[in-house]
Amino acid sequence: MSRAILTQHVHPTIYKHQYDPHNVWNFEKQWRTKLLSWSPIGRCCYACFCPCCMGSKLAKYSGEKTLIGCMPCSLPYLRTKLRTARRIEGSCCEDYCVSHYCMPCTATQMANELESQGLWEVAKTNKSKQVRIDHFAHCSE
Repeated sequence: MSRAILTQHVHPTIYKHQYDPHNVWNFEKQWRTKLLSWSPIGRCCYACFCPCCMGSKLAKYSGEKTLIGCMPCSLPYLRTKLRTARRIEGSCCEDYCVSHYCMPCTATQMANELESQGLWEVAKTNKSKQVRIDHFAHCSE
């Protein structure tokens, strides 16, 4: 007696974003976390006490050379790049102002956005719970 094995092919769902071709700058998304959310606190402390390391890590996960993250005024550039790539509402002026008003908050918000997109490094422990990797080992990258 032979049994037939049925296989089912699952295809991913593809969503196409509809936008007005005459005004490509109408972005439809919002940031996933508020600017002053400070969560997770470890990530925000990392941005406070080692801004060059956090900037390098943001640059790396934004597709730039890590050295760019240590340069002055790099955070507004990286924020604008991330915002336009993810079609998040805002402006270059807003990116510049919030980056200089509260750099740790801005860097944390950007890291949270990258993490929600699966682009921020997350490791799993032996107990299958996720642990954020926000330590100073990335300073040497």
